[in-house]
Amino acid sequence: MRLILRTCAGLVLCALAAASCTGVLGGPGDAEERPGGPGDAEERPGGSAAPDPSFDGTPADPTSAGVKVLRRLSGREYLNTVRDLLGDTTLHLNDVPAENDDPVLGYHLPGPVDKLNAELFRDAAEKLAANSASRLSALVPCDAQSAGEEACARQFVTEFGLKAYRRPLSADEVDGLMRLYQTGRTEIELDFNGAIVLLVEAMLQSRGFLYHWENGQEPAIVEGKTVKLDGYALASRLSYFLWGTMPDQALFDAAAADRLASAEDVVREARRMLGDPRSRDAVADFFEDWLDLSAAARKPKDADVYPEFNDALKRAMPEEVRRFVAGVVLDGSGRFEEVLTGTSSFANEPLAAVYGVSGPKGEEMQPVSLDPTQRSGILTSPAFLTVTGAADGSHPVRRGKAILNQILCQTLPPPPNDIPEPKKPDEGGTTRERFAEHSQLACAKGCHARLDPLGFPFENYDGIGRFRTMDNGEPVDATSTVELDGQVHSVADARGLSQVLASSEAVHSCFAKQWLRYALGRGETGDDKASFESVVDAFKGADQDIRELMVALVSSRTFRFRAIMEGEVLQ
Repeated sequence: MRLILRTCAGLVLCALAAASCTGVLGGPGDAEERPGGPGDAEERPGGSAAPDPSFDGTPADPTSAGVKVLRRLSGREYLNTVRDLLGDTTLHLNDVPAENDDPVLGYHLPGPVDKLNAELFRDAAEKLAANSASRLSALVPCDAQSAGEEACARQFVTEFGLKAYRRPLSADEVDGLMRLYQTGRTEIELDFNGAIVLLVEAMLQSRGFLYHWENGQEPAIVEGKTVKLDGYALASRLSYFLWGTMPDQALFDAAAADRLASAEDVVREARRMLGDPRSRDAVADFFEDWLDLSAAARKPKDADVYPEFNDALKRAMPEEVRRFVAGVVLDGSGRFEEVLTGTSSFANEPLAAVYGVSGPKGEEMQPVSLDPTQRSGILTSPAFLTVTGAADGSHPVRRGKAILNQILCQTLPPPPNDIPEPKKPDEGGTTRERFAEHSQLACAKGCHARLDPLGFPFENYDGIGRFRTMDNGEPVDATSTVELDGQVHSVADARGLSQVLASSEAVHSCFAKQWLRYALGRGETGDDKASFESVVDAFKGADQDIRELMVALVSSRTFRFRAIMEGEVLQ
């Protein structure tokens, strides 16, 4: 019903207008195009607060908490939410706005709502609302004839609205939606069911539905320079972090009864939620986003070199990792070490051919045991090696950069513009020899001294992750020397590097930091330091059990509180 875009009943276009006084909606993906970049996130909705360069050097304040940025639902969150809210699974990711690459964090985060995105949300809302017409008996909590149509419509707005907005609606919101209901009944001449469908369409385009800012109507609870998140905001933050979707009834009930007020309350709910099947996808989503594994399908590969790189293999690569990590974290030991060193995984026939294992037939994923002399966890998975490989072979610099950025949380300045390309394979030599020669150039030495030692151990794998002992007619050399935690380690290959990384305190700290960034949807700041240290301590005390890391994170102060913005007027 295109009429809705003219009613301004809290819809996407109205959200754009209402937010114009505080900055650009969304924002993290386009930080490089704006003065100030991602570091000015506290001044705009949706910004990706830049990692604070003093994060590791400033004293930790246990009473502080970081900012709570305004973010819209990601594509996956949107689809999961309408599934649980409406029972509708007819939409796909290409039906809703995509995420942008955050230049600071490396994650995909929702960007600004431009005209095209607003149209996608409108079209999605129209389809979902039309589909809901056949399910109104399950959505409307009353009988219009016995309760009275207007009273029943108001009850629907209140009860369905609480679930859609993940919080109780304000009186003004209820009144605005009831005016839309009356417009539907009188001016558009819809029957009761048609007017309810109109309300569904409106709510699905509202700020309350599309954005993560589920603050309730009660006065703010201020503690120093922070505000304690109310039960509904915390229930929503919990559910989208641990499940990737809206709260269930148990979480709504806990919020209503003030049973999310303490860290102990949050821990109790988190442990319950980690036992729910929905946590499997949420865990898998983190790992897929952390290492950008979904990009495997988009990486260009030379069809002459890799004729087997077809759609079935592209789909299988990230799916394998998703199953592997969900199994380790939620079914197995839960330990980080197993993520980096495990040799039990999943494969279908196309992926089994890459791994060189027999057994799986067709496209159905099946459990497989991998060769422990060739494979060691997620960093030797074809998905990771495809994303970080070249179109026609390996790429030690790209692989070393992924380890440096995502596993060690270190960054390098942009390279000079005048660095020539390495020699081509037809000029002779292994990939390592050609890149090693290239790294000796004066303009390249600074970066390559840090990247090459982390990338060369992966030389046993080609551009799609097949194991190899020969490269361009010569034996592969995957040995390297890396310095971690103040110690120098000699490694024979990627399996040895994975073992070193798995036991490194610096890597454990980075892994905890990546979870913190993912949970908060922004980079860390000095105000997060005490919370971050508590998470790292809990992770270490639990022998690097990822489940305990997640529980410690949701019970931390920076997850349960937020900083008071400069100039903010609290109700």
